[in-house]
Amino acid sequence: MAREVVLGNGRLIVALDNLMRIRDLSYPKADLENHVAGHSFRMGIWTDNRFSWVDDGWQVEMRYLPETLVTRCTARNASLGIELEMNDTVHQFLDLFLRKVLLTNLSHSAREVRIFFCQDFHIYGVDTGDTAMYEPDSGGIVHYKGRRYFLVNGRTETGEGIFEFATGYKESPGKQGTWKDAEDGSLGGNPIAQGTVDSAISFRVQLAAQSAAAVYYWIACGRNAEEVGKLDAVARKTGVEQLLLEVENYWSAWVNKREVDLTPLRRNVAKLFKTSLLVMRTHVDNGGAVIASCDSDILAFNRDTYSYVWPRDGALAALAFDAAGFHEVSRMFFLFCNDVITQRGYFHHKYLADGSRGSSWHAWIDSKGNYQLPIQEDETALVLYALWRHYQKYRDIEFIGKVYGNLVVRASDFILEHRDEATGLSKPSFDLWEEKIGVFTSTAATICTALTAAAEFAQLFYDSKRHELLSESAANMKQAILTHLYDRKLGRFIKAIYPDGSRDLTVDSSLMFPFLYGPFGAVEEVVTNTVSSIVDKLQVKAGVGGVARYENDEYCRVSPEITGNPWFVCTLWLARWHIARATSVEELNEGLQTLEWVAEHSLRSGILSEQLDPYTGGPISASPLVWSHAEFIMAVSEYLDKYRVLSATA
Repeated sequence: MAREVVLGNGRLIVALDNLMRIRDLSYPKADLENHVAGHSFRMGIWTDNRFSWVDDGWQVEMRYLPETLVTRCTARNASLGIELEMNDTVHQFLDLFLRKVLLTNLSHSAREVRIFFCQDFHIYGVDTGDTAMYEPDSGGIVHYKGRRYFLVNGRTETGEGIFEFATGYKESPGKQGTWKDAEDGSLGGNPIAQGTVDSAISFRVQLAAQSAAAVYYWIACGRNAEEVGKLDAVARKTGVEQLLLEVENYWSAWVNKREVDLTPLRRNVAKLFKTSLLVMRTHVDNGGAVIASCDSDILAFNRDTYSYVWPRDGALAALAFDAAGFHEVSRMFFLFCNDVITQRGYFHHKYLADGSRGSSWHAWIDSKGNYQLPIQEDETALVLYALWRHYQKYRDIEFIGKVYGNLVVRASDFILEHRDEATGLSKPSFDLWEEKIGVFTSTAATICTALTAAAEFAQLFYDSKRHELLSESAANMKQAILTHLYDRKLGRFIKAIYPDGSRDLTVDSSLMFPFLYGPFGAVEEVVTNTVSSIVDKLQVKAGVGGVARYENDEYCRVSPEITGNPWFVCTLWLARWHIARATSVEELNEGLQTLEWVAEHSLRSGILSEQLDPYTGGPISASPLVWSHAEFIMAVSEYLDKYRVLSATA
């Protein structure tokens, strides 16, 4: 189930599904520990001796308040005669998840209403060894294990605390969980449970006919009882209303810190531009790591998540942040890269937020026992490219000086070393889709651009010999791409050459990399011919439209009748090509229409998934995906830049 909203502060990330349930809670790093891991924090209502979980029987709408990381969610149950309006957030400085629920009695008679919150923690991502207990000093429930404590508490608007509580056992024979205890409208009051446990709390309000009252709920996160106790005291003393205002004002100021004229865009595109920046920021750890997605539901696919730092995804996010004027965030990422780059000068497949090496499926030897370097070389190249683009925009040479020797020189030395003397191309590495090893057009394009970037850096630091070497190498690489990876009979780039010499002629959307992140212009014949093949083979002509990854893509494929599910990033690459080649405002419309298509196919909250169901438009795979949001920000930024230029000359 897609994550409808994501909230975070660089230490604490909380993701909610489309029924307003907490499904992911990572703390104290962006990816290392998901203490919910896809399980559900249910919410239920009892009144007039009837109970209902907020589920498919409710009409639910979820959005962010404009230009901020505070939600505005509504849920209505006409049969029960209850409407809920919720505001959720994570405080920007305090490790507090905050929730305000306004309960409205839709009936014409006074009623007592009870609201239930159930906590299903799996601390450290493991369902054993937890403790849940009532804590009398605060009047809340504490879940803890080792150095992780979570204190759950709340108040009504009249100052009353938790009405009833229970702790208990789950996920074992005969033990469904304390949520089951709530369905009669009352909780048993068991004060402590250990092992595989959960908890439930309730609040009671008296509502006159067609009146409303607020209930406030929070989760304090810390490393020990003292930390969560102090945060709980802040929530009680300051009040959730005030804390919500603090968060709303902070993120509104953050996303609007740079004045950008968005008037050439339709309102939904402009709105998604700002939402994308905020969603991306929730995925940036305060140590600079940019995780790909906090959505843990991908666990169902291969028992692993997207909660890792792919240097490629991070580099593209840095490009997007820089394009939008948020250089301080991209700097954090570059410093992270400076710390984790290997001694040889390449990046591993992926990383955890603390800089340790992430899980991988890239082997050091092939099926015949031959050595192969288990990397995606475009990840190394794109970091170099993004760093040069960062410098071009902000001219912060003092910052570049801090990373030049370790990041620029070391990475470019590796790229020079990792070349095939016979072809002039790089040696084989894994492709950006992480499926095959070979020499890929997309990878070669990024390497060529990275060499050019490194040459420019060398000139900046007055290293003429290095500048000359790198410039010559970039020129040779560009020629090698044309010689070996452009097929003149087909009139387009090919996907790859494999170690056995075979050529992969599959039409792949990443064949747009020679102009997106490579040395070729959008209107060069080799590019336009290739894009024509991509449009012909990969544009999804049925259902919702969009562009597939490559021909007959089986990953999460919905139907064999369609060559592959549409991906947001692939569709946005086509939009960026239309924008880049436009010579008039009118010619920009094709790119603009694609931006509007993306906005129309985002979730109501503005979240972009990895893929779409080609028939229903529903999200598939990780949702949100930072890469999707990054490409959207870059496409919008490029559109606005081109629009200003073309408007001025019209």
